[in-house]
Amino acid sequence: MFWKVVAPLLALCLAVASAGLVGGPVPADLNEEGVQNALQFAVVQHNKASNDMYIREVSKVISVQKQVVSGLKYIFTVEMARTGCRKGGVEEVCAIELDPNTAQPQTCKFSVWSQPWLNSIKLVENTCQ
Repeated sequence: MFWKVVAPLLALCLAVASAGLVGGPVPADLNEEGVQNALQFAVVQHNKASNDMYIREVSKVISVQKQVVSGLKYIFTVEMARTGCRKGGVEEVCAIELDPNTAQPQTCKFSVWSQPWLNSIKLVENTCQ
């Protein structure tokens, strides 16, 4: 009798554990519109908060995840590099500097919390190394 009750519970626990953390971050498709919008928002906010007089752009996407919270949380790990465009300029497209000394690449982690039904989007993490 004991094993008839415990065995199904044990199987369920193992299945849940092997499937990953429910509600945890999962890999996201960089081509999704929501992911693209969140990354663009993060880059704009990063540049606004930076003391650098040049705009930085994403030179490489290392990882993208999303998590269902009270809305969606997008988690990006990216490499950011300096462009030749000064902040406040009128340039539409800013190419990343080719010289690594000028580009000064750095790895950044951005977390963006989006609640579209409230028309709310916030950058909740902006750390670079």
